[in-house]
Amino acid sequence: MKRWLPEIFIAIVAILVAFGVLMTYSSSVRYAEDVFSNSFHFFYREFLWIVVGTILAIVAYKIHYQFLQKLSSWILLASIILLVFVFVPGIGHKVNNAWRWIKVAGFTFQPSEFAKLAIIIFIADRLARNRRHVSKLVRGVIVPLLIVIIPIVLIIAEPDFGTPAVITATVFVLFFVGGTKIWHLALLVIGGISAAVPLIVTSPYRMKRLFAFLNPEADLANTGYQINQSLIAIGSGQLHGVGLGKSIQKLRYLPEAHTDFVFAIVGEELGFKGAGCLLLLFILFLIVAYKMTANIQDMFGHLVATGIITILGLQVIINIGVVTACLPTKGIALPFISYGGSSMIFSLVSCGLLLNIYHNRNNLRSDKALTRTYDETVI
Repeated sequence: MKRWLPEIFIAIVAILVAFGVLMTYSSSVRYAEDVFSNSFHFFYREFLWIVVGTILAIVAYKIHYQFLQKLSSWILLASIILLVFVFVPGIGHKVNNAWRWIKVAGFTFQPSEFAKLAIIIFIADRLARNRRHVSKLVRGVIVPLLIVIIPIVLIIAEPDFGTPAVITATVFVLFFVGGTKIWHLALLVIGGISAAVPLIVTSPYRMKRLFAFLNPEADLANTGYQINQSLIAIGSGQLHGVGLGKSIQKLRYLPEAHTDFVFAIVGEELGFKGAGCLLLLFILFLIVAYKMTANIQDMFGHLVATGIITILGLQVIINIGVVTACLPTKGIALPFISYGGSSMIFSLVSCGLLLNIYHNRNNLRSDKALTRTYDETVI
C-alpha cells in the first residue's frame, strides 16, 4: 500500500474537490438565482478556481521544493506586500465591513490564504537552517516570531481573527516539531493568550460571537441566528438526510450556506451518513498525507509538510466545530468544500507541494547540514 500512497492521496483530493463542487451548486443555487439570475453562477466560478488551482498545484509539484527554501524570505515579503494592498483604495475590496480581498478584473483574491503558506515556508526554513539555535529563546524563537508577526498583525487588522489563530497554532506546532524547548513553547502559549484576550474583550462583535456561542438561544434574531439555523439544518437531516438539493435552510434562511456553513447543508441534505462519510474522508486525507511525509529526512521538507497537514487539519476541525456549535463562530472555510477561490487554490497548491516533498525525498539538493536526524526532532 505504501507505494500507492501518492495515488491514494490524489484520489482522495479529487473526491473531496468533486464533492465540494457538487455541494457548492446545491447550497448556492437559490441564492445565485436570486442575486445573479443564474443558478450556476457559483458553480462556474468554483470550477474556474479549481482549474487555476490545479495548474498551480502542478507547478508546485514540478518545481523542486528546496528551491522555495532559497526564496522563503522573498515569499514572505510578497505576502506582506499583498496584505498591505488590501487596505489600498481601488485595490482592496471590502465585504461585510472587512478589508480581506484584492479585486482584479472582476475576481477577488484573499492574500491571507497565500500568507498561510508563506509563513509555513519561512518558519520551516528558519528552523531548518538554524538547528544549533533552536534551543535558544531569542535567536531560535523570538527573532523568527518578530518577523512573522508582521503579516499576522496585518490579517488581524482586516479584521480577521480566525485566520491568525490558525496560523499561530500551526507555527506553534512547527516549533514543537522542530525541537524547541518546552518552556519556550509555554512562553509562546502565554504570550499568545495575553495577546488574544485583549483583542477579544475590546471588540464588541467578537464578544457578541462569544456570548452567542455560550448561549445561542439568548438572541435568536441576531447574534444567535446563524448558529441556530445551522443546527436546525443539521438536525433536519437526521440519519439519511432530506435528499440532495432539497435543503430548506439554503433558501436564504442560513447565511453563508455555500461558504463557511456548507457542512450544515451537507448534514441537512445527506444526513448523518453523508456528513460522517465526509468527515471520514478528511481523516483519511490527513492519515495518508502524514504517512507520505512522516519519514522525510530533510528538515525543511519535513517541517513544510507538517505545517501544511496541521493547518488544513485545523481548518477542518474549526469549521465543523463552528457549524456544530462546538466552537465560537469564526470565518474559516472547510478545505475543498466551501465556496471560495483563494481557499481552493491554497488547498490544491498545498497538496501539490506535499506530493513534491514526497517524490523528492531521496533527491535532495541541499547539503547534509539540513538533513533531519530523529534525535533532533520530537517525531
